[in-house]
Amino acid sequence: MSYGTNGPQGLVPFRYANGSPYTGSTNVYPITSAYATNLFTGDPVISLSDGTIGVGTAGNPIRGIFMGVQYTDSDGTIKYRPYWPASTSVLSGSAINALVDDDPNLVVNIQETNGSGAAGTPFALADVGLNANFYAGSGGSTATGLSSFSIDNATENTTATLNLKILGLCPVVGNVVGSFANWICSINAHQFKGGTGTLGT
Repeated sequence: MSYGTNGPQGLVPFRYANGSPYTGSTNVYPITSAYATNLFTGDPVISLSDGTIGVGTAGNPIRGIFMGVQYTDSDGTIKYRPYWPASTSVLSGSAINALVDDDPNLVVNIQETNGSGAAGTPFALADVGLNANFYAGSGGSTATGLSSFSIDNATENTTATLNLKILGLCPVVGNVVGSFANWICSINAHQFKGGTGTLGT
């Protein structure tokens, strides 16, 4: 990940809220056959009314983070991919198994942009404790399979329904407060935490 340059990679698992390291654990969720939207590693996803998952949207609680998919292609070939290609036809009667990190206590590393994908007005350290929505970006990369979701630095507020809670600047060499900085955030509005999150401070 490049710090300080415009290159968001979605919600990247970093650790858990109690400080323990990320273990990579996921649960399996179905994707409906021919789901017509790409899903990339690092995309927030929601649980849909039919029990399948779809891409998350700003201001709404999420079920977790998409981490890849396994399915059987229409020719019978088993595929393991870092992203779900929109409108893929799978073998009739076969399952599409998305891997989702649905732990509500997950803490993520995410790059900031504004709601247009530009630098905008960067977060300051004084914004730690506030909430903010994510921004979908350009849709991710079919070459790498990685998300383009970022945290929208034009949305920080105390509002409880905002997606993410800012915990601090990501503590890695080269990452500083300013344009396209990366921040450590908890998932504020999570479907396993009742949907609406807590007020920012």
